[in-house]
Amino acid sequence: MLRKQIVLLVPTTTYRLDDFLQAAARLEIDVILASNRCHVLAAEWPEHFGLSLPFSSLPDAVDKAYSALRDKTIDAIVAADDYTTILAAMLAEKLNLSGNRHASVEKTRNKLSMRRALAEGGLRSPKFFAAKIDSPPEACLPKVEFPVVLKPLLLSGSRGVIRANTADEFVAAFHRIATLLRDREFFQMRSAAAKRILVESYIPGSEVAIEGLLTKGKLRVLAIFDKPDPLEGPFFEETIYVTPSRWPPEAQHQIHGAVSDACKILGLQHGPIHAEARLNEEGVFILEVAARTIGGLCSRALKFGAGLSLEELVLRHAVGENVDEITRLTGAAGVMMLPILRSGRLHNVEGVESAAAVPFIQDLKITIPLDNLVVALPEGASYLGFMFARAETPEQVESALREAHRKLHFDIQPALAVKE
Repeated sequence: MLRKQIVLLVPTTTYRLDDFLQAAARLEIDVILASNRCHVLAAEWPEHFGLSLPFSSLPDAVDKAYSALRDKTIDAIVAADDYTTILAAMLAEKLNLSGNRHASVEKTRNKLSMRRALAEGGLRSPKFFAAKIDSPPEACLPKVEFPVVLKPLLLSGSRGVIRANTADEFVAAFHRIATLLRDREFFQMRSAAAKRILVESYIPGSEVAIEGLLTKGKLRVLAIFDKPDPLEGPFFEETIYVTPSRWPPEAQHQIHGAVSDACKILGLQHGPIHAEARLNEEGVFILEVAARTIGGLCSRALKFGAGLSLEELVLRHAVGENVDEITRLTGAAGVMMLPILRSGRLHNVEGVESAAAVPFIQDLKITIPLDNLVVALPEGASYLGFMFARAETPEQVESALREAHRKLHFDIQPALAVKE
């Protein structure tokens, strides 16, 4: 029997590479790794490395990948992160493989396009508008009904997301996001969307994250994560995720329905989805839907069947296997994304052994090496690490994560200024 073969699209900044490669190895699926890593440095990457693609130019990346792959037997194109979802969809279309239409995925990658589509589709939505980063924020104030949330159109992980309650806070937040988007990091985003800011009314309530799989347009919810820490601003750094959700069945049914409706409105049909939603007395508000799995190392909180990882489940689904009968393991699980409380240089981490010894803690990974610079939100794009817990109840999981976090101390020293 011939082994299945996939193309795994990964940016150089991904956390997800090892988990996907390990999943493919366990399933005996061959991987062609495609990345934006310079071809000169490709030898430093795993043996699976096959393609160096110009992610900043999607047509060029598709053409180069198609030329390299058209004579190979490819079973699926898999995107590891937000940054590669549109390319994955375009390449799947080009190779006549299962996947989402790239026009649908494009809506998920642009917060303004998504907000418009969901509002026009009849879902509950905040009031919103967009402004160019070079426009004076004071000119927007007549349209603003406080409180509001300002956010870049293309970034993820709460990066650049700021709440404003007053006119002064609005102007300061606008300038701060505009400065972030003018950074050279975003020069390669040759898009007008990289130069605009979305302003939307603040949605009060509790927040949840939803992990799911789409098959021919039908959504299967794999997990609903509660976010027990309040996310009220001014920044929106996520910390604890716990599943199964403690919301009552009717509320969970409403969440499932809202996410399913959002996927239909956006035109998503096949593959993993990660969604964020808020619940209040009005109902469920969809914050975003992404055509990928959960970010960072958070997927390690989920186990299925006889211990399958989320990546294994996604790869099985991608190559055409029926995974409908594979269910999540019983019990509760959670992850804590260790927040960066201030920017600087990570000098030392204390208490790791004590934190790891807390009952129900399964694993603790510090993902930023010592002496590296760390950047807090809203400018930052990473966490200090990830901590995982598993127990019988969500309450035990949440308590363990909080207790373990109290034992950790991160010594972050001011970064030395560089004179020009």
